Amino acid sequence: MKKLLLIILIFSCDSLEEKLGVGESEESFSYYDFLAYGWSQVFENDPDLALDYFDQSLNIPNIQYYNTSYVGMGWARTYQANALLNSDACVGNLADCSDLVDIARYEAKCFFYQATLNDSQLSSTDIIGQCDDDMILSYDGLDIMNFTLDSAFTYYLDACAENEQGEVEYLNCFENFILDIQVAYIYLEYISYLRLIPSATIEQIDKYRSEIIDLFSLFLERNDDYDIMLDKSSYNFTYSFDYKNIASTIVTLYINAGDYDNACLTANLNDLCTELDCESGDLLNLIDCIEASNLNGF
Repeated sequence: MKKLLLIILIFSCDSLEEKLGVGESEESFSYYDFLAYGWSQVFENDPDLALDYFDQSLNIPNIQYYNTSYVGMGWARTYQANALLNSDACVGNLADCSDLVDIARYEAKCFFYQATLNDSQLSSTDIIGQCDDDMILSYDGLDIMNFTLDSAFTYYLDACAENEQGEVEYLNCFENFILDIQVAYIYLEYISYLRLIPSATIEQIDKYRSEIIDLFSLFLERNDDYDIMLDKSSYNFTYSFDYKNIASTIVTLYINAGDYDNACLTANLNDLCTELDCESGDLLNLIDCIEASNLNGF
């Protein structure tokens, strides 16, 4: 089974504080510093520690909107669901861990729903305690791909803006949380698709795969330069997840559908491969190209 995300983190001897550009003690952390720590733990696949840092960000006074904290919490659980899905216990034997994957998926949806609200300041524990079918239905009822929250978005945009001297108050600033909600929404749907495969008919799989391709393609069409790290923090980890990873997923889904023409076209349009001749119909070159690019972590 393919992995959801390819994450590369390279550490040196520098302290995490130096990499994140934050103060020497948590007493000096800003709201955005706690978020930076939380995201670093998301990408290290330590969801519990990530949630702890995101919870601590809620204790910083004079913050009008905490939406970005809940987006981080949702990503922590989304990443956890993917890690479980690709663990030794799950690969080739999904039934053994499907319940754990589903719990992580459901909690992620509850966190993301909380991120769409204007006046929330609940801890991760409180949200998990309230996570029920009604909250899941509320999340599923949102038009995530067209979702807007202008007041909160403007708040973060202003907080992260440069002053007249070209300076930014916070080293670690997180402004466009809407895009992160949308990307996570698509990947949660992708995990659902993977969960469906063992028990679904070919017709169901084809239909769901087509819907997933449409979601990925829509996001990529609107955000053809997406890079999750652009507004995450100033830390110096080598990490890559951007529009090319999304395009690579689309290519893989097209290949699985037997649609090699669109797979090749997508690879070329998004600069995934060089000198790829779509007219030749050489599937092996296309697959080798995607694998060699180290972008296809699915």
